[in-house]
Amino acid sequence: MRHLLILNPNTDSTLTQKLVLRATTLLPENTTISSTTANFGARYIACRASLAIAAHATLDTFARTSKDNPLIAKPDTTVLIACFGDPGLAALQDIASCTVTGMAQASLQACQKKGGRTGIITGGTAWKPMIEELVTAAGFSSAIAGIRTLPDSGEHASKCPETTLQALREQACDLITSDHADHILLAGAGLAGLNSALSPLLPVPVYCSFTESITHIAHSPCEQKRSKPAPLITTGLSAPLANLLAHPCTEKYC
Repeated sequence: MRHLLILNPNTDSTLTQKLVLRATTLLPENTTISSTTANFGARYIACRASLAIAAHATLDTFARTSKDNPLIAKPDTTVLIACFGDPGLAALQDIASCTVTGMAQASLQACQKKGGRTGIITGGTAWKPMIEELVTAAGFSSAIAGIRTLPDSGEHASKCPETTLQALREQACDLITSDHADHILLAGAGLAGLNSALSPLLPVPVYCSFTESITHIAHSPCEQKRSKPAPLITTGLSAPLANLLAHPCTEKYC
């Protein structure tokens, strides 16, 4: 049986619960779900500083969770980092003994398989350069039509659905007419589910980054570790994270 761990690097546990409920309706019956929320960092990641802190929080949260429940680290587990910035993704992929993906990586892979070019909309103006850097580094640039942001972060946007929907429609129309986007991706945990309301207002499909991530995970095999990173001696980290870094990827199949 496959297991999904939703790791929320934001510190908002209410958001985590909402994502778990949404994932439950999307995954096949043979998949179990658990969740964990960062215990330090920003309530909602919205700038470079909060994203940098969230990378540390992602590693620490996984270390604490796998210490309390060793089954989490088994090869049939997939960890989803529930933030479109994918904080700590490459590092956790390196040291964890299970499959790890991020909301940006998984949803953009899903959109790429649909063909055409994706227009991305998210909440918070600070996200535009960060997403531009992310898609370039991850090799998705050729599949991206353009990126637009709302003035408010996804956390605040989700609390004003009518105003947010109008703003999303305006940005989406601009992506379609100016950048010739073939479909729209609403990026970020805070905008999860708003694609249902936006889709009837546009002439192209609208996707949700969280939904696309879950669907992509459900149809992708668990990865097998091929290499084992060297142990790392650290100072000042939590005991679970220090232990994980000192004994990374300890499963025998690594």
